[in-house]
Amino acid sequence: MIQQEGIAQGDLLFHAVHGLCRVAEVAKQSQSGRETLRYSLVPKVATKMKVRFIIADADMKTSGFHILISPKDANEILEYLENGEIAAPSSSGPENEAWDLAKAILSFSRENLEVKDQRKRQLLERSARGLVRELAFAFKMTLKETATRVRKSLGDTPKINPSVLLALVHASED
Repeated sequence: MIQQEGIAQGDLLFHAVHGLCRVAEVAKQSQSGRETLRYSLVPKVATKMKVRFIIADADMKTSGFHILISPKDANEILEYLENGEIAAPSSSGPENEAWDLAKAILSFSRENLEVKDQRKRQLLERSARGLVRELAFAFKMTLKETATRVRKSLGDTPKINPSVLLALVHASED
């Protein structure tokens, strides 16, 4: 669970599907007879629907929103994709959502068969899109440049599952 003192109004959080969001408001709320914090999150990319997410502190971990990774963490993720091992994880380390996305991509990249199951294909697309978007923000690069770095980290193209390569192409087009 993200510590309540770690998130303040104006902070940026990331979600693999919704992208970058700003904490618009932090408020105390009475829930089941006890005080909890409630975060109001607004996506940085405005849409016509004016989406806002209201998340209780206890539900933050399961919501998929997390504090942005640093460039150092992003480099460690690229190293992990290249080597397949976590050498010396940093403090935000492998329990972070970005690490979960990287693990899914690495797992899919080593599979020999095409991803025909719709759920697996959706997981792969979501993982590629989320990881590329978050790394792009950490590195301050374009999506295309970041997707290329991820692809290079995975190794030789003939050894990578073609579905992963396609997912990375789609992720670079957003």
